[in-house]
Amino acid sequence: MTERIPIGFTGARGGECRLSWGQIAIWRAIQRLVPDDASLNMSWVTALEDEGISVDTPLSRITDTVAYAMARHESLRTRVRLDEAGEARQVLARDGVIELELVDAERDGAAAAARQLQRRLTEPPFDYPNEWPLRVGAVRVGDVVTHAVFAICHLVTDRGGLTALVRDVLAGLAGRPTVDPPDRQPYDQALHQQSDAGRRQSEKALRYWQRHLRAVPRSRFGEPDGEPRFVSATLSSPAGDQAVSLLADRERVSTSAVILAAAAVQLARQTGTREAVLQVIVSNRFRPGLADSVGPASQDGLCVIEVGDDELGPVIGRAMRASMQAYLHAQYDPVALDALVAQLGDVDLSCSFNDRRFDMQTPVSAAPGVSADGLRDALPRTTLTWEPVDHYGARYFLHVNAVPGVLDLTLFADTSVFDPAKVEEHLRGIESLLVTEALGALAVTA
Repeated sequence: MTERIPIGFTGARGGECRLSWGQIAIWRAIQRLVPDDASLNMSWVTALEDEGISVDTPLSRITDTVAYAMARHESLRTRVRLDEAGEARQVLARDGVIELELVDAERDGAAAAARQLQRRLTEPPFDYPNEWPLRVGAVRVGDVVTHAVFAICHLVTDRGGLTALVRDVLAGLAGRPTVDPPDRQPYDQALHQQSDAGRRQSEKALRYWQRHLRAVPRSRFGEPDGEPRFVSATLSSPAGDQAVSLLADRERVSTSAVILAAAAVQLARQTGTREAVLQVIVSNRFRPGLADSVGPASQDGLCVIEVGDDELGPVIGRAMRASMQAYLHAQYDPVALDALVAQLGDVDLSCSFNDRRFDMQTPVSAAPGVSADGLRDALPRTTLTWEPVDHYGARYFLHVNAVPGVLDLTLFADTSVFDPAKVEEHLRGIESLLVTEALGALAVTA
């Protein structure tokens, strides 16, 4: 049996203003994926007893937690509407009512019921102007809630802010709601960005973009062969993970910089250029007030890496320095950047790099026991899997996935300009560059 439970909430304020720059970035990503924009939705299930959160949990604990989260985090009660000029604006509600979908189940079927509820809440796209960007549900066995289910629209936050939101929700479910004030709300962020200080920050970043956009090729892949056709390929390499760890330790840089360098070298070789230009996804959470902000803070940074005729080794340090510059200049007005790009002509910004791991900026120690024989023995365990993709918003988008003990890379590509053979060549080339450089490093120290 399914029942809908209304939950009232009241926050500190309401209002309407422009989107923050981070919200604009997410809004544009959503628009590029329509009608497949539900793929950006995020969700999780909390098994209250199995995870040690609480026992004999009454329904009131769930409804109180939802009301608390809605009041605490303004992005959960923010909807997006278009004004008369077609500009997207955020509308923050001070109060309202959200419904919880309650499912009754037997004890041995509760976990399966929670998974089904998660799919049901996550799969439909959100109605951005009319629906709260949060969907909630619960599974009840008798008088006790066993599972709480949450699905959120990507406009609520990015993956960096999701950690803070989940932490606060779990604290509420455990009966110990967080009392410390939250970090900067998206509404405050948007107002700051419209101020004189915000405009100065944007102008500084855009001067960096203007200097480096000249390095962006007008077309790096050539003319499309027909309509865009997309594919997703994932390379999973235990050997690559060992190699990345060893090289990060040798160069005293992040593992992200090592992977970025290998991608840059391989991309430059396959496109016949001496520089690799990629947009990197920057969380911006190193900035004051944004570490635990439950709101979108990520924007694209422009990363220009000199490759030349070098092998991987010398490029790693350049990739680290180039990525740091990209991170420092990744808060800007996207509309102003559009105008700048339009002035410069048809530059190709279709290549992006996104490290999805939360520890990507942390220098690491070499994996214990890495040896030449171990690297070679691990190579046969590499796998490459393929999935068709109906639509994607970039010609080349390389993701680094959080898979322990494995270098896990997913490349989304438009096969009308970067065909499947080149996609496989690219992913295997990255692995080869990393393993070859690591084997060379081990030979030197032997």
